[in-house]
Amino acid sequence: MRYLIQPLAGLSLLALSHAIAAAECDPGAGQQAFQTKCAACHALDADRVGPRLNGVVGRPIGSIPGFKYSKDLAGANSAWTVEQLDRWLTSPAQMFPDTAMAFGGLRNASERQAVLCFLQTQG
Repeated sequence: MRYLIQPLAGLSLLALSHAIAAAECDPGAGQQAFQTKCAACHALDADRVGPRLNGVVGRPIGSIPGFKYSKDLAGANSAWTVEQLDRWLTSPAQMFPDTAMAFGGLRNASERQAVLCFLQTQG
């Protein structure tokens, strides 16, 4: 029983930390960061140089029909979670070395979290 309780307690704390982070989330700051850091290549509702980002959280990686993804992204076989997006936005080429995304990443954690907060509200 003890072996079951410890992992469940850990998962509960993780879920609680995500709930607290979501409650503290400021989509307005995220929208501003999105406009200054992402909007040159991405839109929410249309593909540009990069794919549209509306609904990206939870969407299978490399799955927008008609968008030409790198082999790494097209073959990822997973969905974008907030954690994966955080890792991706930190350093895209480190996560998927074959990416065509010529963006070095958002090194500032609070700015990255703001963008992720905003993207979570975009459907």
